[in-house]
Amino acid sequence: MTWGVAIHGGAGAIPASLTKSDQKSIAEALDDIVSKAAASLQSDAAALDVAQAAVEALEDCPFFNAGIGAVLTREGRHELEASIMDGSTGRAGAACGLTTVRRPIRMARAVMDRTDHVFLGGPAAERCAAEWDLQLVDNSTFTTSHRKAQLDAWLEHKRPADRRHHATVGAVACDVQGRLASATSTGGMTGKMSGRIGDTPLIGAGTWADAKVAVSATGQGEMFILASTARMVGARMQFAGECVEQAAEQVLASMPPEAGGLIAVDHQGRTAMPYTSPGMHCAARSAAT
Repeated sequence: MTWGVAIHGGAGAIPASLTKSDQKSIAEALDDIVSKAAASLQSDAAALDVAQAAVEALEDCPFFNAGIGAVLTREGRHELEASIMDGSTGRAGAACGLTTVRRPIRMARAVMDRTDHVFLGGPAAERCAAEWDLQLVDNSTFTTSHRKAQLDAWLEHKRPADRRHHATVGAVACDVQGRLASATSTGGMTGKMSGRIGDTPLIGAGTWADAKVAVSATGQGEMFILASTARMVGARMQFAGECVEQAAEQVLASMPPEAGGLIAVDHQGRTAMPYTSPGMHCAARSAAT
């Protein structure tokens, strides 16, 4: 029986504002979430469901930049985005510009399951969320005092010390049947322009899954968009015959220094979690030797 799962809570310069206690809490949260995901996979849960559940748990954790605890635009609003992809079917769903959808990754899954489309955004997406009975909340629900302080610093200086840390969340999973899936969710970057879209909801940039590998990226979104980072990992495995570790590391090496990081798992449950930024919050479990 082979299975594997990896999760991330963002890559970049780990903020100096994070105390040792905060860092311990983050590590414990990641360990708890990845352990539950691993237990689900061992109980024959589908990779797609496991990846989604892990991201939902990360969206609920205020330490990360997704769902509760997402960063604020320069106008002081949250604009959330997410995507999910099923490697066994090649289907995907994504959503962006969400301001009231409580769990963005559920919206992405709904787009995949309920429509013939891949990507919905803005007010039209939120109208669909209401029709599909997804939980909607006031935009302020996502705000934490920490994110408000970050925005205040950005508005004052236009360059807060920890803006280089991108606490986007993601999960990749391989189930016991060898099926692969990836899910990613984010609030973007502090002080972003309203309407700015990063790599997270873009299939092939921040999220990818096929028959060989599942990938979720985190870092400086524009760089990942221009490099089609997530898809390139799969392409190197498919066309160059590289293993998941080689492909992931080579793709990041081809990008600008300190671009960020990614997590990946192949169809044999082997995981890779490389990063070129100063740090990345991540965790993995695998039955692969």
